[in-house]
Amino acid sequence: MTSIAASQTLAANSTSWLFTGVGIVVVAVLLLALRFGSRRAARKPMPPQEPQPRADSWGTPDASQTPQDADPDGRK
Repeated sequence: MTSIAASQTLAANSTSWLFTGVGIVVVAVLLLALRFGSRRAARKPMPPQEPQPRADSWGTPDASQTPQDADPDGRK
C-alpha cells in the first residue's frame, strides 16, 4: 500500500466516524425535543368542558346581532 492510498483510507475512516457522531447528536437532540414538547403539552390547561356560546360555527346569527336596516336578500 502506498502512502497516498493509506492517507485516503485514513481520511475516509475518520469521515465515517464524523458522520456517525453527527448522526448520534442529531438523534439525541430530536429525542430531547420530543420529550420537552410532550412535557410542555401536558402542562397546558384543559379546554373548558361546558358548552361555549356560539360554539357551533355553522349556526345562524342571533337576531340581536343582525343590523336593523339589512335587506333580507343581503343587498343594500
